[in-house]
Amino acid sequence: MSGEDTNGNRSACPRCGGKGKRVGVVTVRSLVNREAHDRIGEKDYRFCDTPACDVVYFASDESLFLKSELTVRVGIKETTAPRPVCYCFDHSVEEIEREVADTGRSTVLDDIKTRMKNGCWCETKNPLGSCCLGTVGRYAKDSLAKHGHPFGDEVLCSDDQTEDCCTTGEDCCPTRQSGQGARSGIWSVGAVLSAIVASACCWLPFLLITFGVSAVGVSAVFEQARPYFLAVAATLLASAFYITYFRKAACGPNGECITPNPRLRRFNRSILWVATLAVAGIGLFPNYIGVFTNASSSTIAKGLPVVTLDIKGMTCDACTVHVRKALEGVPGVKSVSVSYSDSQAHVGVEADSLPSFETLIEAVSMAGYVANRSSDAGN
Repeated sequence: MSGEDTNGNRSACPRCGGKGKRVGVVTVRSLVNREAHDRIGEKDYRFCDTPACDVVYFASDESLFLKSELTVRVGIKETTAPRPVCYCFDHSVEEIEREVADTGRSTVLDDIKTRMKNGCWCETKNPLGSCCLGTVGRYAKDSLAKHGHPFGDEVLCSDDQTEDCCTTGEDCCPTRQSGQGARSGIWSVGAVLSAIVASACCWLPFLLITFGVSAVGVSAVFEQARPYFLAVAATLLASAFYITYFRKAACGPNGECITPNPRLRRFNRSILWVATLAVAGIGLFPNYIGVFTNASSSTIAKGLPVVTLDIKGMTCDACTVHVRKALEGVPGVKSVSVSYSDSQAHVGVEADSLPSFETLIEAVSMAGYVANRSSDAGN
């Protein structure tokens, strides 16, 4: 059998033909007994995971080490107790099976993940040379299935997920995750959407008028709903902050607590603060929309007769754009200046084709606002 990988190294056990998993020389040196130690070289070693095969490690030159030459029992190759499954914290297959039979669940995974935060030594203690969580998860799953108990994601860790758990310190196979992180993110997004709707009285008509779409009555409708949407946004943000920073992990009657994924927790906190800034910016949009409109800065050309109208229904500076556009479309109007703070429109008209007040008022009404002839002197 060839059994070679792309680098020409043997990947199949020379005795059983099973595919081997690469392990470091440091693992072999740590676990092979003194009598066989002299045969260890700087080679490409692999671990044979075939249960019935006596070979534990083999190299590309077909040199090998049997389980009888190791200083520890190789759990996967043993048929009698104890069959070690966690070498750093002394857990066995029998312990998992006994616990599942007695309680319907196993706490071995939880114990390992809690204790490994203070350090573990998988590379020098585990014959696999890597984290045991994947192996423990498989045994727990098999034991739960054997006794007719349901199992969740906490026992489905793969070797790929857990290979570097000991060296990185990350929770590669996290305990059951609560829905708190997801709810926090959803409520943060909901707060942003509520703020967007709350400020629609300004930005939506402004957007519509930019594309030449009628914005009749849009500002008034959204202005009435604005306080409610702002209240919803504030409530959702407060809930998200509570879940993210203050809510305690849920614990069952047996003392098991739900452990949040550290990466997800950091991500949700980032999203929460971004959402908070977005809500503040969007919620205050009516206060600085004037920077983009420049409506009140328009001036009336000298020498033109000026008609002044009182405008009702403007809710922010963006409304001045709608009023100005409406009045500029009236025949005979040469220039328009609209002031949100004064609630007035100053219309410069042609002296020889003066539009009627009724025509100007109707144009403003079509834009969704109410106009009346100003009572100011001189108009």
